[in-house]
Amino acid sequence: MTSRENLSSLVEKVVPHALELRRHLHAHPEPSYEEHETTAFIIDALSRHGLAARSRAPKTGLSIDIGENPRVGFRADIDALPIDEPEENTPTSLNPGWMHACGHDAHAAIAFGICLVLAKLHDAPSVRVLFQPAEESYPGGAVEMVGEGLAAGLTSLLAFHIDPMLEAGLIGARVGAITASADKFFITLRGPGGHTARPHQTVDLITAAARIVVDLPTMLRDEIDARKPLVVAFGAINGGQTENVIPTKIEMKGTVRSLDRDLWNELPGLMEKALSALVAVSGAAYDLEYLQAIPPVINDHRVISVATAGIDKFFGPGTIRHTETSMGGEDFANYLDVVPGALLRLGASTNGGDLHSSAFLLDEAAIAHGISAGIAALIELAG
Repeated sequence: MTSRENLSSLVEKVVPHALELRRHLHAHPEPSYEEHETTAFIIDALSRHGLAARSRAPKTGLSIDIGENPRVGFRADIDALPIDEPEENTPTSLNPGWMHACGHDAHAAIAFGICLVLAKLHDAPSVRVLFQPAEESYPGGAVEMVGEGLAAGLTSLLAFHIDPMLEAGLIGARVGAITASADKFFITLRGPGGHTARPHQTVDLITAAARIVVDLPTMLRDEIDARKPLVVAFGAINGGQTENVIPTKIEMKGTVRSLDRDLWNELPGLMEKALSALVAVSGAAYDLEYLQAIPPVINDHRVISVATAGIDKFFGPGTIRHTETSMGGEDFANYLDVVPGALLRLGASTNGGDLHSSAFLLDEAAIAHGISAGIAALIELAG
């Protein structure tokens, strides 16, 4: 039986190595599917500690088994976002236009620390650790790693996500939906165009687009159970050149988000039905491309119960806090199609900016806390 004192001692010894890795990754962020230097750096860092990882070359990302025939797993992500980081941040990005503004550098550092501790821990469980690329992209690295069988044989999978609204030393947990599905849609409207003096003689695409923006969310909302949250939002509308010409084409882009897996399956058909009715009034032609990007993350009751019990055993009561659902998306959901799992929120607040913001900062104390909590949860899950 692993003692708290022994685990704490090992964590204390590996934290400097984990912080070093986090700071290097933060200074050298890379885009989704292009994390080649990131992957090489993590593999080399593991190698320096006597651990042999499995590269996915020529693809990015890696995995490593600590022990034989692992039944439990831990997933981290490694890609960055297209954001310019302020020079005053410490550490700061040395790759202009890219920033670890979602905490993936910290996730990787925690996973790295978990590997180092488990390799030295007496009676440690066998654990598979995944360093996943392209969490921020569609279709995302999780789909690839699941397709490669990297979740096969696991009975539970755990992941953390940095929470800049939660104090370091606390962990947010909930059973059921914790993040939403995140689908993308692309609408193209077409018409003959014409003079704005005579909109009645043509197809007024501007008015048609305005009706879609205003009415589409309501029409979708009216088609579903009112107790199920749904977010429909437009992020881009492009069309037209000047004030007195009705355009021949307008392009619209947006996202649809829900917390219900059954509703997620129905949304493409519901979108087609609503859009067809709206566009028919205008006489415009349209094309709809609907991409079911990722489903909602539905935390498994058993995994949450066992993982939080392990964390409570290590830290004592008070570390776990109930957390609300987020309408943001996470491709960790794709693993949950093949293995029960749970996504936990790891407190890292500095009272700075939110995720996906150039003002995002994290309290590095979260890394030591994440390593300890992750191992405590994995030990309990391994039984």
